Amino acid sequence: MGTFTFNHPELLERDEKDIFFKSFSMIPLMYTMLFKTKTSTKAYEDGMRVAALGTFHTKPEGTPVGFDDPVSGARVRTVHSTYALGFRVTMEMSEDDQHDIIVKMPKDMGDSARDHQERLAWSLMNDSFAGNTYTGLTGGTGTAEVLVSATHSNLKTGTTQSNMLSAATALSVPGLESMMLLASITTSDEDRYINMSQSKLVFHPALQHTAFTLLGTEFRPGTGDNDRSTVATSRTGIVPLVPTGVPYLTSENAWFLVSNDADLTWNNRKSLTFGQAKDSDSFDLKFYGHYRASVMFREWRGVWGSNTL
Repeated sequence: MGTFTFNHPELLERDEKDIFFKSFSMIPLMYTMLFKTKTSTKAYEDGMRVAALGTFHTKPEGTPVGFDDPVSGARVRTVHSTYALGFRVTMEMSEDDQHDIIVKMPKDMGDSARDHQERLAWSLMNDSFAGNTYTGLTGGTGTAEVLVSATHSNLKTGTTQSNMLSAATALSVPGLESMMLLASITTSDEDRYINMSQSKLVFHPALQHTAFTLLGTEFRPGTGDNDRSTVATSRTGIVPLVPTGVPYLTSENAWFLVSNDADLTWNNRKSLTFGQAKDSDSFDLKFYGHYRASVMFREWRGVWGSNTL
């Protein structure tokens, strides 16, 4: 199928009229502020988790020292996909367009591609509680783990820990305090306490005013006393990833606290590329764009979340 003159008769004459096309500009890219971009040269990327040594223990006098070995988890593979879109227009439609709308149409592929890349990246966050599409490396149970769960299992010891508020809590002072506590007591696969920053607050635009109040108020919001706020940016360093929120999140209530060290990755197998060609039989013009990529996480540590209420 292509774009013919009979599809757009209004574009073929010069009578004065208002034609609205690309009247609005897109919002800046958001996923690049959260996802780390890695260049890939293969059809897929493999990952495997290795837990190091356990902790020291008492060695009674005259007894041999105990030895320990690292532990390896199962391999997880992420396969890249190709995404593309084309536009085809007849020679006649291209030549007879009086308003230069058709000639601008191929440029719209850039905005279309940006929108798709955003939706692809944020689909990982939208799936973070269910794990229907995206799972990370296996833990102590030997099964692949979802990004946000109350039952993560350390590979070395099998100890269970959580990066999810077990009772979904609204974005609030109590909610942020509980999530900051989870972040502060996160341990490694060897059960060692680790230093994970709590830096970025990710939420839907429906929560933007709540986030502004929580992070920008020096005193505890919603109260008549002078208690200092425990979650204000000046104390915690936590800032919104985007002040107005991320519209690509499907839940208006779910929210996340994300570390700068979070393992959220955009695999760039082939950058966005555009091209054009002419059909030698019909003289139709064909325009197309495509890219190859995948999104993944390997390590859940560094992301904490509260699910939909």
